[in-house]
Amino acid sequence: MGDTSYGNAMTEIALALAMAFFSIMVLTMVSMGTPQAQTEPRADAGVPVKLTLAAPSPADAKPQSPKKKPEIIVFWNGRFYDKDLNPTAIAGRRFNGRVILALAPTLSMSEALAARSQVGARNLVVSTLDQRWLDTLKTKLGKE
Repeated sequence: MGDTSYGNAMTEIALALAMAFFSIMVLTMVSMGTPQAQTEPRADAGVPVKLTLAAPSPADAKPQSPKKKPEIIVFWNGRFYDKDLNPTAIAGRRFNGRVILALAPTLSMSEALAARSQVGARNLVVSTLDQRWLDTLKTKLGKE
């Protein structure tokens, strides 16, 4: 003779899960069927508000520097180049502001991650080179 308590326990668990699923389904259907509450327009909704900037405090009076353009670094054939395609050293260099690392679209993921890890910039954006850049690189620096 077999033990019948095992089968009964599994049946009860399955029944409990089915009831839980059914309850969630009913609650979802009820909540989807209720209309949204209509709010009455406020009396002051059409009144325009004039906003003005506060005068800067003397502590904030330091001159604002204009936003710097991002620095472009090109990674091509295992070397780093600046935006004018001059070789540049990356090791130990500190970057201020945004840095865009441009990679060839055919570069493997491991090479791209290795190049990215060599650039020690806090605000780094990785992008791919477009066809104009690729054509310029091939003519100026050689094949890929």
